[in-house]
Amino acid sequence: MVDITERKLAEERARQQQERLQSTARLVAMGEMASSIAHELNQPLAAISSYCTGAANLLRNRAPATDVVPALDKAVEQAQRAGNVIRRIYSLARHGENRLERVHLGAHIDAALALMEVDIRQKSIRVTLDLEEEAVVEGDPVLLEQALFNLLRNAVESMRDTAPDQRQIHIALSCTDGYVVLTVADRGCGIDARVADKLFDPLFTTKAEGMGMGLAICRSVVENHRGRLSFEANPAGGTVFRILLPMAPQ
Repeated sequence: MVDITERKLAEERARQQQERLQSTARLVAMGEMASSIAHELNQPLAAISSYCTGAANLLRNRAPATDVVPALDKAVEQAQRAGNVIRRIYSLARHGENRLERVHLGAHIDAALALMEVDIRQKSIRVTLDLEEEAVVEGDPVLLEQALFNLLRNAVESMRDTAPDQRQIHIALSCTDGYVVLTVADRGCGIDARVADKLFDPLFTTKAEGMGMGLAICRSVVENHRGRLSFEANPAGGTVFRILLPMAPQ
């Protein structure tokens, strides 16, 4: 006769501990996904509010319908964009396959810049572009544009304390050795060496109002497109973020 009571109790404790760990992991995953959705929906919801406010003001001033309809159309576009963001982030969180199509990155850079137009103008930031039209990748256009928008927003926010005449963002898009190379260079505060290793970690942020999801989402999107996201110090001051993506097959 062998007394296996202690062994059974140990197995039961191990099973309960594993269940607690799995439950914690699910809660963390849900928290990260909720943070991602809140982070990514902020911009389109703000745009919807702005367009609807503009349309309401036009109606109060008895403006003709031809002046009001464009603002409402843009609000509808942003509502659709918000829905797309939710669906694609949900798909990304489940590690589902991306919706692949040929994506002209130059056009999506223009779209991301348009979303940041007000901030760029208010902060007197000069944007220079050097884009190759042949820069085409295969991927999910919604996710890729969101990643571009996040990088651009970070560049704008990094120059909060930069002298107005020094605020500049240079965006370059080129093709080399079967890859598309996108760089976003700012003249901002740069990356402190003490936090460089944590920069892409979810929920890590150096901003008082930040959620720490922007760069984490960027890296997830890029890596899901078989690419690589990196950064380095800008010799002129600030930071250069670089995205490397495989070119779409001809």
